[in-house]
Amino acid sequence: MNYEQAQTVFQCASYLLSYPDDEWYRELDGCLQVIDDLPHRQIVQNIKKFIEYIQTLPARERIETYVYTFDFGKKTNLYVTYMNTGEQRERGLELLALKQQYKAAGFDVTDKELPDYLPLMLEFASQAEQQYVVPIFQKYWRNIEEIRNQLIASENYYTAVFNIIFMALEEIGVKPLPKGSV
Repeated sequence: MNYEQAQTVFQCASYLLSYPDDEWYRELDGCLQVIDDLPHRQIVQNIKKFIEYIQTLPARERIETYVYTFDFGKKTNLYVTYMNTGEQRERGLELLALKQQYKAAGFDVTDKELPDYLPLMLEFASQAEQQYVVPIFQKYWRNIEEIRNQLIASENYYTAVFNIIFMALEEIGVKPLPKGSV
């Protein structure tokens, strides 16, 4: 899988981790169409399996699961720097540095969402050049992996989306930094 194809996966994963309202639900078929020609069959199968499953759920259950998992879950929220510092002042510095990395890559970040919000990070990865994406995801690999581990432990179906993200990251050469390095 080349980098452009990985960017398609990041775009789809970003979408799948967005709030699952009715509009989101109606656009799932578009996500399926976009990924159908990707050569990484395991990624394609996992995305299809996730979407097919979520399409069987009533809207209320889909939304409640999302909110319970990502909005109320301290260990599964989608703000990846939260794992490092919680609400401490150091987090503000980390967020500022991340925003500056986005800007250096030519990615405009609005103030609508914090820069460590995983769907936003994936949106960045879907648009920025590989040289900017790899270091960011290397730095936050373990944080994202911890969210995935919590989802696995609770047998949450969103685990599939995190598995997709890691497969795509591995395809573009992202590996976790050694423990203790920044």
